Amino acid sequence: MTKKFFYSAAVLALIHSCAKDSGTPDPDFSKNVQEKLVGYVWRPIIGETAEKDNISNYKPDDCEMDNGYRFVFQEKSNQLDLDKGMKICNSGKINFEDIFSKAKNSSNFTFNKETGKIKFEDQDQFSSYLVVVNGDKLVLTYQNNNPVANVIPMKYYFKGVKK
Repeated sequence: MTKKFFYSAAVLALIHSCAKDSGTPDPDFSKNVQEKLVGYVWRPIIGETAEKDNISNYKPDDCEMDNGYRFVFQEKSNQLDLDKGMKICNSGKINFEDIFSKAKNSSNFTFNKETGKIKFEDQDQFSSYLVVVNGDKLVLTYQNNNPVANVIPMKYYFKGVKK
């Protein structure tokens, strides 16, 4: 009986220590998320995580680091504008700008205030991005709710630069 108790305590301690994800900032709901998104030009950064080889954190290529993203919230259609910067990506790897913009410099999206999710116009019905803003840090977490898809939620990290 004592062994079972100690094993249970060890398992609970292990689960509790693994549950904290240090790569996603805690959401700050003191201001409107839309105001925070509009207030900055968002530049890709490498996520700060405790895990060295975390596969769910997107690692931007050097050519993506000078990209800038601007959120524009309008009455009829919201838009994310892309400034590709000076460096051209020719790595052959699919990067964030390819995923959302399909070779365009902007993409329309819908934003659900209640769930904090963005859905770009070209995404399938199961895909969306969870938005977490904390000060000048932004994390977009790709989610796919298709029951037959086996997709790892990918996290994209950004730092805001005042316009």
